[in-house]
Parts: sequence; C-alpha cells; structure tokens
Amino acid sequence: MKLTRYAVIVMFVAAFALMTFPGCSSGKSSGSRSSGGGGGGGGGGYDPGSNPADAAQYEQDVFNMVNDERATAGVGPLAWCDGLHACAKAHSNDMCDRGFFDHTNPDGEGPSDRGRLGHAGSYTFQSIVPSPYGGLAENIAMGQTSPAQVMNGWMNSSGHRANILNGGYTHIGVGLCNGCGTHWTQNFGSR
Repeated sequence: MKLTRYAVIVMFVAAFALMTFPGCSSGKSSGSRSSGGGGGGGGGGYDPGSNPADAAQYEQDVFNMVNDERATAGVGPLAWCDGLHACAKAHSNDMCDRGFFDHTNPDGEGPSDRGRLGHAGSYTFQSIVPSPYGGLAENIAMGQTSPAQVMNGWMNSSGHRANILNGGYTHIGVGLCNGCGTHWTQNFGSR
C-alpha cells in the first residue's frame, strides 16, 4: 500500500453544521448505531465472507475501536454518518469486484470524487460532497479478517493512524466488502 496517496482534505465549516443532512445520522456516537445483520463479530480469524450479514457487526466494532483509540489519545469521538458508511462500503465492494486496491478507482475517482458523484463503480449512494462535507479522507486495507487485525494494521501505519486520531474530523463511516469480507474502507469528514 502506498502511504503517500491521500485525498486532499478540505475543511468545511458552515453555520448549519449541526443540522441533519442527507445520508447522515444526527447526534450518533460510539455505541449508538444499530449493528444490523446480527452475528457475533468476535474476530479471532473468523472470515465474514462466509456470512456477509456479519459485516455490519464488524463495521460497528471498527467504529467503536476508532473511538476507543481517540479517547486514549485524548481526542473527541467521531459520530457515525450513514452517508460516509455508504461511500466506504461502495468503495470496498468496488475494490473487490474489480480487483484493485487503491484510493483511486480505475475510473480515476478518489474519495472526494466518489462522495460528490454518489457512486463507486456500479455501487450508488446519495452524494455527500460538497454537502455536508467539503472533502473526504480515507483509510483502506485488504486481507484482514477481523476488526482487531485491521485496526492493528491502521494504528501501526503513521498515515492511517493520523487519520484515525485527527481531531479535525467529526464523522466517520466504515465499510467492509460484502463479498470477500477482507476489503475495508474508512471515510472521514468534517462538518
């Protein structure tokens, strides 16, 4: 993975930042998102590809782990955003389907482009750039089969760790591929 490839982050602050926007949950923080899909999600080498319904639990676990890391570092928690989740999930699924691993997809679209266009390959979602986000930051990973593995990898990479602990971000969405269960994306935004 190239650590030098990161999306340009545009910090967007507006008077209406506390309003609920399309695709985003309002006032949600660690632990308040419904995991959906059931399943144990206990990690330990379990491959969610054998039961894609457990992907939702793994996404929730990563969300909670991110906020645990932020709390340990003295940084405020991120709120969950359904729009960022949809964008992240679409990118994870697209990477798996089209056999690439990069922040930029084969169409030349990076995280902010995907957020603006409302699609990643054939996966569509509601546009979230430029409102409520001016731009997106992104972490990706491939091959890890549990939330603990992917968080360990990201926290031991300076660029990924910097995104996770960046106090300027206010919202996050985590997306795990439904097909293989080993392509991961985190999208971060500020509003």
